[in-house]
Amino acid sequence: MKLKVLNKVLLSFIILESFCTYGQSSDSLKAYEKDYYAQKAESHIFVNENNEKLPYRLFLPENYNQNIKYPLILSFHGAGERGDDNLKQLEPWVAAWIDGKVQKENPCIIIMPQCPQDMQWVNVPWSKGSYSISEVPATQPMKLVKELFDQVLGEYAIDKNRIYVMGVSMGGYATWNFVLNYPDIPAAAIPVCGAGDPSLAYKIASIPIWAFHGDRDEVVPLSGTTDMIDKLKQMGNNQIRLTIFENVGHEAYDMAWKNSELVSWVFKQNKLKR
Repeated sequence: MKLKVLNKVLLSFIILESFCTYGQSSDSLKAYEKDYYAQKAESHIFVNENNEKLPYRLFLPENYNQNIKYPLILSFHGAGERGDDNLKQLEPWVAAWIDGKVQKENPCIIIMPQCPQDMQWVNVPWSKGSYSISEVPATQPMKLVKELFDQVLGEYAIDKNRIYVMGVSMGGYATWNFVLNYPDIPAAAIPVCGAGDPSLAYKIASIPIWAFHGDRDEVVPLSGTTDMIDKLKQMGNNQIRLTIFENVGHEAYDMAWKNSELVSWVFKQNKLKR
């Protein structure tokens, strides 16, 4: 692993890895066409009591057994995958863990909601990075995601000690937001090129987090991630990992998911082991 000095971040807990670290090893995850993910993930429309709707995909492990408790992944897509086709969100960085090898070793349930066009998971300007949750009302899509999450949690056999939240770009904002609003739920989180509210870091001071960002990101500033990571470390969270891709812009979202180590790291996280 290649370590470098980065003055803006606390060195004691940074993991800096160059672009070549990921996506080129023999055990890296493979990207598939959307059809592959679509065939394996059920298409649904969540409708709440107010008749508000949210498209989502639900992946269940092969030979799903209601008598077995499965880990659950809530996966948030980025801005480019918004819409109502219930298909765009099936990009590798959202759906990659449907991969057969991952499922053979770590069968899990995956929820992949789709944010409506012209809306955001978190209604903030991405270019500013960190924000205050108290000043940003919850959006309709995020409210619906929580309702959907609760429904899935009640209907399927899920290990409540192994719930993981991940997301990229706009979904990176959603990941931080969901974890900060519901800190008792996640066993771990993977925010990629997103941002959160550092003033609330104390709420998630015990949650394992592996964050990713590119050091030349011009869409969401690197500070969106490092502000959260710095504050979490100050709060005493020693279960933090940060990967900063050198000479990489916003496309860090297309790199993080390929890390086979990330898969093993996530599924080891269990609230009972904290």
